[in-house]
Amino acid sequence: MPLPTTKQPPARIQIQAIEPIVDCGRFAVKRTVGDRVDVYATVFKDGHDILAGAVRVRAPGTRAWREEPLRPFGNARWGGSFLPERPGRGELEVAAWTDRVAT
Repeated sequence: MPLPTTKQPPARIQIQAIEPIVDCGRFAVKRTVGDRVDVYATVFKDGHDILAGAVRVRAPGTRAWREEPLRPFGNARWGGSFLPERPGRGELEVAAWTDRVAT
């Protein structure tokens, strides 16, 4: 008899309203090499644990990600920034986790 399948619960950490964004993500955000890119997001979770986060950036043509820390601004709003390393279409993502040591 097969085991019953269970639905996965929703993620406990929510990352929403990431900026910068152009036309709801339809177009790429453009910057020149050397111009700082400011990144903002709303990050929250249930409970009282302390969160930490980072902006992960991958330059065009590379496989390695580098991380820049996110700082809390209050009211679930976080921000960080990075400098583009080279021209081309890079990638970024916002990551958050529970800081077990600070909690």
